[in-house]
Amino acid sequence: MQTENKSKIRILDAATANQIAAGEVVERPASVVKELVENAIDAGATVIDVKIAGAGQSLIQVADNGNGMSAEDLRQCLKPHATSKLRKIEDLQLLSTLGFRGEALAAIASVSKITIISKTRANPSGYKISALGGQAAPPEESAAKDGTLVKVEELFYNTPARRKFLKSANWELGQISDYLGRLAISHPHIAFSLQNEERPLLRTTGGGDLNRAVAAVYGKDLLNSLVSLEWVQSLLIHGLVSLPEHTRPNRHHYNFFVNGRWVRCPELSQCVDEAYRTLIPAGRYPAVFLFLQMAPVMFDVNVHPSKLEIKLKDAETVQNNLKAAISGALGRKEAAAPRLGGLRFREEDDGFFLEEKGRKGKGPALRDDMQLREAPAVGSETWRSALYGSRQEAFAEAKSRGGAPENAEPQPLTQKSIFRASAPEAGNRGEAAPESPRELCFSTLSLIGQLSGSFILASAEDGLYIIDQHAAHERILYEKFRQKAAQKNETSALLSLPLTLELTHQESLWLCDGIVHLSALGFIVENFGDNTFILRGVPAWYDGSAPEELLMSVVAAYGEGVKKERVLLQEEDLFLMACKGAVKANQRLSESDIMSIFAGLDACQNASSCPHGRPVALKLSFAEIQRRFMRSGI
Repeated sequence: MQTENKSKIRILDAATANQIAAGEVVERPASVVKELVENAIDAGATVIDVKIAGAGQSLIQVADNGNGMSAEDLRQCLKPHATSKLRKIEDLQLLSTLGFRGEALAAIASVSKITIISKTRANPSGYKISALGGQAAPPEESAAKDGTLVKVEELFYNTPARRKFLKSANWELGQISDYLGRLAISHPHIAFSLQNEERPLLRTTGGGDLNRAVAAVYGKDLLNSLVSLEWVQSLLIHGLVSLPEHTRPNRHHYNFFVNGRWVRCPELSQCVDEAYRTLIPAGRYPAVFLFLQMAPVMFDVNVHPSKLEIKLKDAETVQNNLKAAISGALGRKEAAAPRLGGLRFREEDDGFFLEEKGRKGKGPALRDDMQLREAPAVGSETWRSALYGSRQEAFAEAKSRGGAPENAEPQPLTQKSIFRASAPEAGNRGEAAPESPRELCFSTLSLIGQLSGSFILASAEDGLYIIDQHAAHERILYEKFRQKAAQKNETSALLSLPLTLELTHQESLWLCDGIVHLSALGFIVENFGDNTFILRGVPAWYDGSAPEELLMSVVAAYGEGVKKERVLLQEEDLFLMACKGAVKANQRLSESDIMSIFAGLDACQNASSCPHGRPVALKLSFAEIQRRFMRSGI
């Protein structure tokens, strides 16, 4: 019996091995830009110019004024695992550079035609080396400026399958612009420029001013919504974070820089989410530019082939410091706002009215027919007329909307009032289920006043009712917007005043990619030049006060490869519209404003909770009140 001694295992040739390695390092044109620009930064460059053609497939050229390379360095740099940053394995624990594994140039050279021209300041002339498919010619003398120029042409010419997996030219160009913008922010002392087909897309001036770098990449509008952050404790943190009123539809504006390197880090993203959790609506995210300086032993950067993700070794310590830093930055801004004082009671014939000491002025005007007016003195004839007159008018309005039976009259609320009975809904709006008459009569409550400018106090014969004014108004607006959206069939509605939007280059490319779909949804958008657009029209069903945010939520979805359809877009935006348009906490309301809210609740199909599921009203029964005052005979 013969045994087969022929080996099935073979050693791959160098070209094949390099192309496999390139699959990890060179995923798309943006990967090439990333590796080349990071090398320039590590070389001490203060000026870095990037030129692109064919969305990076035809040409990627990176020129810098860094330290440059000698002829021998050029001969070695295209070989696998050639690096000037590591000497032994222990050096991995003390990394302070962006690149370190020596795979980038070799990987790029294996899937492109590459030319490198470099000159050190000590040498009178420079040297040039070229390679095709990883096969390099010897270096030759060449005229050159101090620094290095790397030209990558015909990317993926020998791996056509890789080209098929690339996305549109605009999308790929957006990835390049996005990452170069992050590098410009992480190194504000370096002057960056990006050109596509000789057209300038990005330019920063250097000089070390973080604010100017952010404005150059993201625009002045975003910069104006940011506050500075400084933290010096067990680790150093500085940067910029947005105020709660400025939010985005995704986490794309989360920027984390650890020791100068832009990274993705789920633990840091989670930390920002928690810091803003009670300040912004669910599904909205802030913009943050956070620089963390920590010892290299506190994180591992070698967990991702492209070094884009890090793993924290003591996540809890880092998260605690970062949350405290963000809270401190936002707290400084809030400290300038008036502080609420204590509460004082004013006894009147019909109850009491709770006020805040020292609070002056009015909040923003209410939406629609609810306008904030000067409230008459509690207990005066004007007050009584406004209160009881408004109750009758509000009840009549509720009847006209189907919120009360045609022959009904205002009656005190019963024990099971305020909340809708649990019986199934009637088929038509305003109709009561035969077996369970509708008893939602907020309009018949006796108004007492406001508590802390946030909660409405009212009474009925069965107890005290506490209504969350924001949740109540939010429910009213949500149902109104939903009803209007269902009835609108027109494509677009023109804005009375067109809005000018300043986008990042990547957002501009996303918008251009989805322009046909945007038009089908009902948006009317015109390019005003470069990254500036004019929004002239929105979907006809939209009735919110921030049409630019609606547009940006759709554009952001394009960046994630999602095309939002009309029905889904409406449902998502109705919640945001209702939340933004509703009266806020700490906003004083007149009696007629409150009664308008009551009438609106009576007309709602579901008045028990806001669209987010929070309760609209709570009841404290007289029995409970008596028990707590020990007057129940116990």
